[in-house]
Formats: sequence, C-alpha cells, structure tokens
Amino acid sequence: MKVKIPQEKLCDVLSKVRNVVPAKTSLPIISSILVTGEGGVIRFTSTDLKMVIEKELDDCEIIKEGKITIRAHLFYNLISRLPKDEVSIETLEENQIVVKCGRTEVKYYTIPPDDFPPTPLVVDDSPLVISETLLLDMLKKVAFAVCTDESRYALTGVLMEASDGKFSVVATDGRRLSLRREYGVVSDSKSMRVTIPERTIRELLSQMEGVGDVRIFSGGGRVAFEFNRTKLISSLVEGSFPNYEVVIPRDYTKEVVISTAEWKEVLRRAESMKSTIVRFRIAGESLEVYVQNPEVGDFNEGVDVEYNGDEVKIGFNIEYLLDVVEHIPTDKVVMSVKDGSSPCVIKPFGSKDEYLNIIMPVRA
Repeated sequence: MKVKIPQEKLCDVLSKVRNVVPAKTSLPIISSILVTGEGGVIRFTSTDLKMVIEKELDDCEIIKEGKITIRAHLFYNLISRLPKDEVSIETLEENQIVVKCGRTEVKYYTIPPDDFPPTPLVVDDSPLVISETLLLDMLKKVAFAVCTDESRYALTGVLMEASDGKFSVVATDGRRLSLRREYGVVSDSKSMRVTIPERTIRELLSQMEGVGDVRIFSGGGRVAFEFNRTKLISSLVEGSFPNYEVVIPRDYTKEVVISTAEWKEVLRRAESMKSTIVRFRIAGESLEVYVQNPEVGDFNEGVDVEYNGDEVKIGFNIEYLLDVVEHIPTDKVVMSVKDGSSPCVIKPFGSKDEYLNIIMPVRA
C-alpha cells in the first residue's frame, strides 16, 4: 500500500479513531488501527472489541491499494508533531512501513492486517434516521444522569427508544432521572428500544458535529451509528431498563417558577460551602436557600419566585440540581413539588414532557 494524505486531515482523523484504542491490553493487535486504501477511499478502523470506530477520507491520493496496521498512539504522537505538509505512508516489506513528511522519515514494525478483528455487521433493513443536531442536544441533556455503579449494570447506559413517531432518550441512576423526547421526528413504523453504554454515548458526543443526519441501526445485540463519513458500532448494555414512565409524577399542582440564570448563580454560590446537600423553604413568592456545613459555616440566600402553594421544605443533592440547570435552555425553569419527601420534577418553562428531570429529595 502507498497513500498520501495532508497532515492536518490525517491528524484530525487519528485524533478521533484513537479514542477507542485501549491504553493497555493483553491483545496487541487492538493497540493498532487498521488503515485500508481501496476504491478511492482511505478508511481508518479502531476497536476495543466492544466498540468500533471507522472514519473515511476521500480527498487523498491512493498510489497503491492495500491495508496496514499501525500502533495508534505512537502514530498519532508523530503525525501531530509533523509540519502541515503531505504525509506519505508506504509498505516496505512484510510487517514494515515507512512514513515520510518533508525531511522526516520514520519506519515502523507492524502486525499483519489480517490479524485485525473484523468489523461486526449490524443487520437492520430500516434504520432510524434523525437530525444529528437534534440527537446531540438530546444526548447532552440526559448523559449526566447515567449510573456509574457497575453493580446496577442495567442502568449504566442511555435508553434509546422509538415508537409511533416518538423518539426518547432516558438516563437514571436510581436517585435521579432525565428524559428528553421529541414527537414526529422519526418514522411511525420504526420501533426500537436499546440501552447504549455510557462510554459509547461520550464517544458519540465527541464525534458528532451537528451536520446532516444520523442513521441508527440495531440488531444482534449491537447498535451502529452512521454520520459524516463515520461509523460507530457498539455492543449494548444487557438487562432490562426499568419502566421509567411509572416514576414520572402526574398529579403535582405546586409549581415554582424561577429565573434560570439567577437560580444557577445561587446554586453555584451555595456549592462553595463544600456541602453535598442544599435545603429550600418555599413560601409565598420567595424561595429560601440554605446550606449548613459544620466545618465551614452556614449559607442563606433568598430568591424571588412565582409560587402560590402551601409552604414546602425540601432538600436535594446540589450537584444533581446544577447538572439539570446547566441544560435548561429557557429563561425560566419550573420545579414541581408535592411535599418534603416526594421527588420533584424540573423542566424548562413552557415545556410539557419534551424535557424533564426527576430528582429524589434527601432525608432531613
């Protein structure tokens, strides 16, 4: 194989495909990426056996078709330090390649490309198609709520669900739940319910650029995303994601309407007390925020709100509140409460159920 690629393009594609390559592994071949040049396209493939990333470049010169493997992190470290010039990659003899750029010439010993794990097929004759911009927004609004406790394995990912033209993504760790859904954005005939690992979600968020559409395939215990000359294939989280609809409160009548910007600032000031718990007293048109930390001191601040219900005293994990408010896109935020021991529902002002967050209170 012999190919020539502009340094900037090569550096960009390597920075993205190397993310999935494990730093340490007992299987040396997956420390490498597979580079294939054929049909006018150069394809870069990496895997950790649970996830595969493929990216394609076509604005390159393929002098001789073929394929090679090369150690991902070593190769990226070299390419990122080369001048902005054309990079030549050529096979010399069995298991050896040479990389040239300007006056730089580096030879690498490689592993036979036939040893590289084959890319798994995800068979789905009717993929789900959705705007990349919309999918990015939806995933960002729930990813922070994914469970990190491996003993609750079924919750360690984001549920992606489609039915009757409705598309939803949901994450929960058992103490909070975030739901983002849209209506009429996918085909009415498409049905899907898969739980995607948190690491895969993070990789999607770093790879997508908000341009064009994403095609989502599912089948055989895997899911595949195709977008912008990129394919990302992942295994799924096994186990049954809980029925989240049953935990969404439907009968709350007490609503607190707060300025999103002011609420964010107050919570950040309260966070400075180095306590995980913040408590509220809601009465009239005022919400009193207070934090007590025996090692630091006491914090108290009042916030003007719109509220006409009975007095409620309630406390929450302050990090959970900050995670939510950082993703509220409207000028006002609505917090629906029942009493001091029931979960609250937080959503953007004017939203029905397109985006909502449920947070369990802390005990007094």
